[in-house]
Amino acid sequence: MRSPLVAGVRRTALWTRLPQGWTPRAVVPAALLLFALAAPSSAQQAPLGGWPQHSRARPTPPVVTPGPYVQALPPGDADVLFDGTSLARFMMSDGSTATWRIVDGAIEVVPGTGSLVTREAFGDVQLHIEWMTPAPPRGRDQDRGNSGVFFGGGRYEVQVLDSYRNPTYADGQAAALYGQYPPLVNASRAPGEWQSYDITYRRPRFAKTGAVLSPALFTVVHNGVLVHDHRALIGPTANESRPPYERHEDRLPLMLQDHEHPVRFRNIWLRHLEPRPDETVQYRMPQGDVFRALPTTAAITAARAALGSNWGDVDKVIALGVAQSGARQFREAIATFTRGLRNRSAATHPKEVAMLLRWRGHRHLSVRELAKADADLTRALQLDGTNYGALFHLGVLRFLEGRHAAAAALFARAQPLAPDGGERAGSTDWLYMSLARAGRLDEADAMLAKRIDQQPDPKPAPPGYAYVTRLKLYRGELTPGQLITDSDTDEVNLSTIAYGLGNWYAVKGDTANARKSWERATQSGGWPGFGFNVAEAELRRLSAAKVRRTGR
Repeated sequence: MRSPLVAGVRRTALWTRLPQGWTPRAVVPAALLLFALAAPSSAQQAPLGGWPQHSRARPTPPVVTPGPYVQALPPGDADVLFDGTSLARFMMSDGSTATWRIVDGAIEVVPGTGSLVTREAFGDVQLHIEWMTPAPPRGRDQDRGNSGVFFGGGRYEVQVLDSYRNPTYADGQAAALYGQYPPLVNASRAPGEWQSYDITYRRPRFAKTGAVLSPALFTVVHNGVLVHDHRALIGPTANESRPPYERHEDRLPLMLQDHEHPVRFRNIWLRHLEPRPDETVQYRMPQGDVFRALPTTAAITAARAALGSNWGDVDKVIALGVAQSGARQFREAIATFTRGLRNRSAATHPKEVAMLLRWRGHRHLSVRELAKADADLTRALQLDGTNYGALFHLGVLRFLEGRHAAAAALFARAQPLAPDGGERAGSTDWLYMSLARAGRLDEADAMLAKRIDQQPDPKPAPPGYAYVTRLKLYRGELTPGQLITDSDTDEVNLSTIAYGLGNWYAVKGDTANARKSWERATQSGGWPGFGFNVAEAELRRLSAAKVRRTGR
């Protein structure tokens, strides 16, 4: 922030450039105000925590020397906004192309060009950002290394300032929630040194009437030191005023402020703390665990564009549904296949309809809509008895139901129709398990000895394929202890292997180890996998059997 003498003019000019009604990748005319700054009044200037805004009598936080600087690398689920190479995720506050500079892998404010905003909108987030004020320092007080990190489309600011041996008012120093709360301590580094903020932001919640249901909440760690702990804002942050909350969109851009100082920023990433609009609920476990879709991918966008409005093109409909399934958007894929089915008649295109039903039935199975899966897959086989996918997935469903002989019959029909090496391994695996669980272990071993799954194929199973690994266990080529290694980190693969191990134990009559393996499958996180799905059913049957046996 600038000093109180000039900051009011500067702040108003800044906010008038920010558009209202943000949507990702779209900007409305900049003439619209982000929100109207309320005129100062006695209510707005009332003390906060016993102190008027910007009071220089307010005690300044004690100085704490932070520990050695260690750069925080983004975790696996991070959304990286700036990796040191491109401003593609940003634009200027007027919607134009980003014009700040990239210098030595950092974004540098170009004074006088306006603030930088993200092209996308965000709700609750954990943000990591590193920043550095100029060295040697110039100016003093608020006119020294000034910038800000804003949330809620420019409404809520965590102050950026050179606060190393630079006195200023307490609610305007580095890491302050500007104009409201000073940090608990001053953990600033010297100018020219990289500093970090780790900010957890919880957006305010509003009723339809505009009433505030819960305020904006901030937890801020400055250079590894906690400086705000779940702090609730009384309204938007502002200079020389304390405007009230006004209802706004749930998701709004983040902003880095141009305060006419060449502050630098780098290593900017965030984690989404609330589901994004496309992260829809796909499945709820009976005990309450919720599993969601992943964000929309470039593959989905491309498949949707290729399909356009041509819903009669079955191949393109399937391509979109498969792309959606790749992002665990199974319910969206079901809707895609359903729309495709409306454009095809079973009387005139039986095999195409069978293929759409096969895919929709598969995805009903993924979200545990078993009756719908049964109806689709059964109908698909009535239309085309050679549809491999329908045979395979109906076999999985019968196995899940505990109807092992019926499953074996379906997998025996599927195995010679497998389109590639991976599918041949899968159908061989399930056929073996089905026969073994149906009490036909000699038949299962004889089938396995034929090594049908190892026939040369132009499309072999990929390295580390879970079904290939399970088949090695059945053949005695791997021991249970060798089945899962430290390198096995894929959730679906883990659930698949763990389920197969449990089934192997079950065939040997070792119910205790079977249960442990099935529990491991359901704790893997690989909920879309059939191993997870069938393990749930196995555990339910074990629990039911215990109740029948013990009465509890």
